[in-house]
Amino acid sequence: MPSDRSYLPAARRWLRRLAGPAPMNDFADYDSYWQQRGLENQVLRRWVLAASWLPETGTLLDVGCGGGDFLKYLKTVRPGIVARGVDLSAEAVSRTRAAGFDAQVLDPSSQDLPGGPYDFITCFEVLEHIADAEAALRRLKAAFRSQLIVSVPNIGHFSCRLRLAVFGRFPLTRVVLHVKEHVRHWTPKDFHDWAAHERLRVVKTVGDWGTPLTPWRVMPSLFCAGMIYVLQHPSGGTKP
Repeated sequence: MPSDRSYLPAARRWLRRLAGPAPMNDFADYDSYWQQRGLENQVLRRWVLAASWLPETGTLLDVGCGGGDFLKYLKTVRPGIVARGVDLSAEAVSRTRAAGFDAQVLDPSSQDLPGGPYDFITCFEVLEHIADAEAALRRLKAAFRSQLIVSVPNIGHFSCRLRLAVFGRFPLTRVVLHVKEHVRHWTPKDFHDWAAHERLRVVKTVGDWGTPLTPWRVMPSLFCAGMIYVLQHPSGGTKP
């Protein structure tokens, strides 16, 4: 059992992030971003949950595939899913192709998704980077039959509320290098309203991961820094 003392370094880092300036490790474009960021070195909760919700077979497009990390994980647990990716960054697409997956460069806010419709579309930590997220969501909506699985940061997280209320600083979501990464923000209530406005039905809302020592599974809108949403067409799960 960890001692109280073992939590102190993490608590100090969290407090510095809470009260300090926004990160400003600049990057020129998303090719530069991926060169600096590198690959994921862990299996993320959103990947595990999304894969567990999928059937054994079907077609899937991962929008914002990054380096292909989710597609690599998906292949290990759902080998019967035929999956491909798209990303704005040529660097990211090159990495995904090197991992053995079909992928192409595409901007979902201005270009239709290729090869659809797909049974499933995943879109993890992408929409918050897009100024015209509505245009992107409409293209996602047009390209899936069964479900769209989206994850976005949660600006309703209690650290965001504290940062503004106590320290007078604009809330920070899960930026990696620079505060300019995230240009759109949602609380869970806002996301539900936004999806309904775009004529999509949210059928599942789950916390991506939560703050330790809090009831984050029970109160994800307050204690989870990110949220996962499963969306369907209003007709009941299939594209009308």
